[in-house]
Amino acid sequence: MLKILFQSLLKNWKENLYLLSLATFLVALPTSVAFIAGTTIALLVVWIITGNFKEKWNRLIHNKNALLLMSIPLLYVIGLFFTQNLHLGLRELNKSLHWFIFAFILGSSAPLSQKTTFRLLSLYIAAVILAAIASFVTIVLSDINPFVSFRSFTWIDHIPFSYQISFSIWLLIYFLLKKSFTNIRKILLVILIAFLITTLLLLKSFNGYIYFGAMTITALIMLLVNVKERKHKLIFSICLFFILSLPTYYIYQCFQKFYDINEYSTDSIENHTLQGNLYHHDFKDKTKENGNYVSLFICEEELIPLWNTHSVKPYDYKTSGGYPLSCVIIRYMTSKGLTKDAQGFAQLSQKDIENIESEIPNYIFADNRFSVYPRIYETIWELDLYLITSNPNNKSFSQRIEQARLAFPIINKHPWLGIGLGNNANAFDKVILETGSQLIHQETGTTHNQYLNYLIRFGILGFLYIIGVVIWVFCRNRKSNLFIITIFLISMLVANFGEANFETFIGLIFFNFFLCFFMWIAPKDFFENLNMGRGIDKVGNHLS
Repeated sequence: MLKILFQSLLKNWKENLYLLSLATFLVALPTSVAFIAGTTIALLVVWIITGNFKEKWNRLIHNKNALLLMSIPLLYVIGLFFTQNLHLGLRELNKSLHWFIFAFILGSSAPLSQKTTFRLLSLYIAAVILAAIASFVTIVLSDINPFVSFRSFTWIDHIPFSYQISFSIWLLIYFLLKKSFTNIRKILLVILIAFLITTLLLLKSFNGYIYFGAMTITALIMLLVNVKERKHKLIFSICLFFILSLPTYYIYQCFQKFYDINEYSTDSIENHTLQGNLYHHDFKDKTKENGNYVSLFICEEELIPLWNTHSVKPYDYKTSGGYPLSCVIIRYMTSKGLTKDAQGFAQLSQKDIENIESEIPNYIFADNRFSVYPRIYETIWELDLYLITSNPNNKSFSQRIEQARLAFPIINKHPWLGIGLGNNANAFDKVILETGSQLIHQETGTTHNQYLNYLIRFGILGFLYIIGVVIWVFCRNRKSNLFIITIFLISMLVANFGEANFETFIGLIFFNFFLCFFMWIAPKDFFENLNMGRGIDKVGNHLS
C-alpha cells in the first residue's frame, strides 16, 4: 500500500509539490508573518522547479487581467525616480511587488479541480479557526491589562486577522447554504461560525467590524436579490434590517450615554471636602469620564498621602506612556463618579487600586472585558478629547482623523501626479508646520486611508489607474465565482477607508492571493457546483 502511494506521489510530483506549496501558504496566512514570507518565496521556487514554462507563459500572455495587475508596481518604480528618501521609497516599492507575484504565479497556473479547491479552502478555514482558538483562550485566561490585551494576542496583526476571520465566516456560511451536509456537520458548522463571530468581537478591531459588516451587507443584498422563494427573501430581509439597524442604534446609544453629563455651576458646586479642605475645580477643562468632568472635585492634599500609603506606585510615578500616574488615578475615580479626596478614595477597592496601577484609566475597561462597549467608549472619548484639545497624538482614532485632514493640502499641491515614493514624511512635516497642527513627526507619513495614500503618492491619475485596474479585472472576471469575489472585493474596498490595506504586508497578500485564486485557479463555477442539499441549501443558485 505504501509503495503504491509513494509511486503515485512520485509520478505526480509536480502537481503534488504545487498543491503542497499552496496548502502551506494558506496555513501560513493566519499564523505567522515569517511563515507567510517563506511560503510566498516557496511558491515562486515551486513555480520554477515544476517547469512547463511554455505552457505557463502561454496562459499568462493570454491572461490580460493578470498582466494588468502585474503592472501596478510599475507606478511605484516611476514614483521612485522622484524620491527624496530612497530607503523609504524602496520599502514602499517592495510591498507593491505582491501585486506582481500572485498575478504572475496564479495567472499562469492551471485551474484546480473542484475537490482540490474545496480541500484547500477547508484547510485555510481550519488554520484560521486554530489561530482564533489560540487568541480566544489567551484573551480569556490572560491577567494582562484588558485595556490593551485584546490587540496583542493574535499570531499576526489583529486587523488583517479580523479580515480573515470575517472571510472564513462567510465561506462557512456559503458552504452551509450550498453543500449537502449531515445534520451533525451542519450543527458543527453553526458552532464554528458562532465561535468565529465571538472571537471577532473580542478582537475589538473597528476595521474588522467594518470589514465584516460590509461583507455581510453585500452578501445579504446579493442573496436577497437572487433568491426566488419568498420565505428566503423574508429571512434575508430581516437579517439585513438587523445588521443595519442594531449596530447603528447601539452606537447612537453609546454617544447618548457618553454625553449624558452631570453639570455643575460655579455658584452651586461644593467647594470643600468633608474634612474641610478646599476642592480644586477647573471649569475650563471639559474632558470627561462616564458623564463626569475630570477636573472637578480634586483635593490632592487628601488624595496624595492616602494613595502613597495604599499603593506600591507613588502618586507621581511615570506611566509607560510617560505621563504621571496621577492622571490615571483622577480619571479612574472620575469614571466611578467619585470625588478625588479622602471620601472618594475610601470607596476604592483593592481591585480598583490594582487596576489603576495597571494604568487602566476607566473602570469599564476592567469590568467589561468581553464587551464591545469599552472599545466604542474609547473611540468616542478619543474623538471628544480631540475636539476639545485638537491634540491627536497617542490616540489611534483621532490621529487617523488628523492624518486624513492634513492629507488634503498635500494632495491639492500635487493633484495629478502626486509627490512620488518616499516623500510622505517630509510632506507631512511641512504641512504640520504650515497648518499649526499638533501632530508629531510621522516616520513614514502615511495615513490609514488607502485612497488618500494613493492620491498623495501618485495623484489622481495614479489613483484612478490602480483602483481602475482592480475594478476592471473584477468586472472582466465577474462570472468566476461571482458571489464570493464580490463580497470579498467590496468589503476590502470599504475597509480601505480606515486602513491602508494595500500597503500592509499581510493585507495586500491576503487580498491579492484570494482575488487571483478565485478568478484563475479555482473552478469558475466552484461555488455553484458544490453538492446541493435541500430547501435553503439551494439559495444562491442564480448568483453565477
